[in-house]
Parts: sequence; C-alpha cells; structure tokens
Amino acid sequence: MRAILITETDYIKLNRLKEKEIAEAYNHFRKKKKTHLKDPGLKEFFEKCSDDFNQILFTIPFKCYFSIYLYLFLKKRADRFDIDKDKFQFVFSKPLEVNVSEIARIARVPLNTVKAAFHELVKQEFLIYTDELSLGNKNQAKSSILVNDFFLIGFDSATMTTCFFNKQMKFAAIN
Repeated sequence: MRAILITETDYIKLNRLKEKEIAEAYNHFRKKKKTHLKDPGLKEFFEKCSDDFNQILFTIPFKCYFSIYLYLFLKKRADRFDIDKDKFQFVFSKPLEVNVSEIARIARVPLNTVKAAFHELVKQEFLIYTDELSLGNKNQAKSSILVNDFFLIGFDSATMTTCFFNKQMKFAAIN
C-alpha cells in the first residue's frame, strides 16, 4: 500500500471506480448458489446477523460461502472496549468466545463449514486468534478478537492481503 497525493478530479474518478467494483462484486455475490437471497435457511440465519456492514466486504474473495455470515454473526455479538463506548465505531472488539458447534446448530450448516469460515476469517485478518489462547481441546470455544469492517479499505490482489485503515499509518504518511 502506498500513500499518494491526487487531485480532486482523480479522487472522484477513484470513487466511481470503487463504487463500480463494489457493484460488480455484489452482483457476483448474488449469483452464487449459497446466499441468503436464495437459501431460506441462510436467510433465517442472516436475520440474526448484524445489518451494519461495509459494502466493500463483498469484494473480499472468500472461498467459503459462510465466511461473510459468520463475520456478521460475530459482529452482532461483539462488545466494545470501554474506551470505545463514546466513539462512533470501534476498531477491535473485546475477546469473544466462538463456539463452532453452537453456531453450526443455529445456522443449520455443517460443522466443517463453520470451521472453514472461522479459519478463513483468521487468514483474512477479520479475526485475531492464536492457538495459545485455547486450552488445547480443539472442540472447545475459541477466544478471538473481531476487527471492525468499518475500517476496511479492500483486498490487495498483489499481496493477497486484506487492507484496513490504520490511524498510525495516516500519521506516518503525514510526517
């Protein structure tokens, strides 16, 4: 990622391109077989998820269809830190317990689907998780920290990473 100076006209063009990219990604999402738009079971689960999410989330190339739904479900259950209570958005949530079997039962999807979605969210850096936090039993709930998608910039296909806005990056670029 690089910080560059651009004119107002170029900024408008970039915004239009980003809006077009999001619209194309949403159309691609709508055409998938397993979405809440086509599957009544996923629609019922989607109603239990957070409806406040960044549209750029559709541009992230998730391999598991359930990753977006798991993220939105966890976001609905996430608690803010006390220092973020008066702010509009939080950056990181308090550590939350992710019980894979409970989520699979609520969503009525296979257990391995929820596990794959969890590992994909960790890989894409939407969840901060380390094995050292768990007690060693793989069937127990996993403790992880949720990263807010409000600060999501997009997916960098060159480095294959998800990019989030970071205040330290902003100040480093100014100085």
